[in-house]
Amino acid sequence: MGNKYDVVVVGAGHNGLMVAAYMAKAGLKTVVLEKNPWLGGATSTTECTLPGFKHDLGGTMHSAIQGNPAIAHDELGLKRKYGLRYLYPEMSAANVFEDGTSITFWHSVDKTCEEIARFSERDAEAYKRFIDMAMPMFPLLAAGMYSAPPPFGQMIAQFDQSPVGRELIRFLMMSAWDVAQQWFTHPKVLSMALKISTEAMVGPEEKGTALHMLLGIPFHHIGHAGFPEGGSVELPRALVRCIEANGGEVILNREVVTIKTKGGRAVGVATADGEEYSAARAVITTVDPRVSLLKWLDTPLSSDLQGKLNRILEPLFSGLMQAIALEEAPKYNVEPWSGANDAVVVEPLPSSVTELRQMFDDLRYGRIPRSGFAPFVVVPTKIDPTRAPHGKHVLYLWHYMPYNLENGGHDKWDEVKTDVADQVLNAFRRYAPNVTDENILGRFILSPNDYPKWNANLVNGAIVGFGAYLSQSYAYRPIPEMGQYRTPVGGLYLCGTSTHPGGAIIGGGRATAQIVFQDLGIDFDDVIDV
Repeated sequence: MGNKYDVVVVGAGHNGLMVAAYMAKAGLKTVVLEKNPWLGGATSTTECTLPGFKHDLGGTMHSAIQGNPAIAHDELGLKRKYGLRYLYPEMSAANVFEDGTSITFWHSVDKTCEEIARFSERDAEAYKRFIDMAMPMFPLLAAGMYSAPPPFGQMIAQFDQSPVGRELIRFLMMSAWDVAQQWFTHPKVLSMALKISTEAMVGPEEKGTALHMLLGIPFHHIGHAGFPEGGSVELPRALVRCIEANGGEVILNREVVTIKTKGGRAVGVATADGEEYSAARAVITTVDPRVSLLKWLDTPLSSDLQGKLNRILEPLFSGLMQAIALEEAPKYNVEPWSGANDAVVVEPLPSSVTELRQMFDDLRYGRIPRSGFAPFVVVPTKIDPTRAPHGKHVLYLWHYMPYNLENGGHDKWDEVKTDVADQVLNAFRRYAPNVTDENILGRFILSPNDYPKWNANLVNGAIVGFGAYLSQSYAYRPIPEMGQYRTPVGGLYLCGTSTHPGGAIIGGGRATAQIVFQDLGIDFDDVIDV
């Protein structure tokens, strides 16, 4: 192999770039190989509607990564040295209803309770008690978020050592709906609580989804969702600057097709153009293991491991994304005191929790929701005017959708995506009537079937990786035998959405780096800038 490196990383999404940045910073000769002609994977930004309008096509909110020491402690110098700048909105999100009412999530619990009290004093008091109950659980759930998870049995045994932990174990076996109806009664508060639990692409009535509610609701009051100035891609760009400053390389338009092994160890990769890249110390793949381990590996895994990987469960649904260039920002039909018109993130919700539950039932059976829509809306130009020409705005309008339609499967999306996108847009106009055809300057649509065409690693339209069920979380992600990033092949490691902590913009590459350093005898603390 003519291209000789210590470490070869496959995939230039933010996870691959992050693990590569740690490798390069440790003095290891590192290269990142990316199939696409652009950076960032699902953390990318493009002018897909009109020149000057910068749209995030994948992840747009950088929430969970704010607690990652890579950002919180600036371990790689991304903020101090490499140009990454986060902007933080005052409010976390606003939930708006068709009747003009709204509930805003403020960072202050008391202020949020005041919002809820307008609908139900009882639920406002219950929300405060829920936060008091959930806050001690949050550190237990988040403890391993940015490092390798302990074995699952060990984690449960640790939880079982305290009353808080034992209550947490009980919650982990429940659905979000189970928990929500134990605590809240008002339909609007129930809708708000349920929607939070679905952001990992799981249905609110799936057992084990209370986990996402226990993480999601407290995070509104613990963390801050950040938006990189200039678009989501500014995180990958800062990581590339860090890699290159430390002697590493990032090569685009290099499609890996083979992971080469010798004597039971990974020794490099081969690309579609016939190039080979040797790896003296490690190969790290961020590509779905059902591709990288079952299709690329030149030495087959055992039939048992192949079977387990092939039985991985997909998420309940995918999504339909609309990137829209606007003349003016959405104006919501809400009471004058509402914070919705100042919010960067808005979630329109049905006033009836039954409608919301029926929407998720439709998704389960491959149907376009019949009971109504509940889109996820982000207008990042409200906090970052650099993303559009002066005075203009970009709108990220996203909605859960099934990957396989009941009649026609996933290919049917090519026929119906514009019609379904129009349905979602028209439903959104009931909340924000100024988003008229005259206000829309340009629109770009990604359907569930478009996602894997845009980014092949979004297998079956799974935008946050395969299903985030409890059975596929923590050290069981992707499977127990590989839950700490190591594979049965020496020197071959997993990274990215297929591993803990899963999808979203979290910076999971840091955890993989810790394991690789441990195996190579490198002290992690000697590498970082703190």
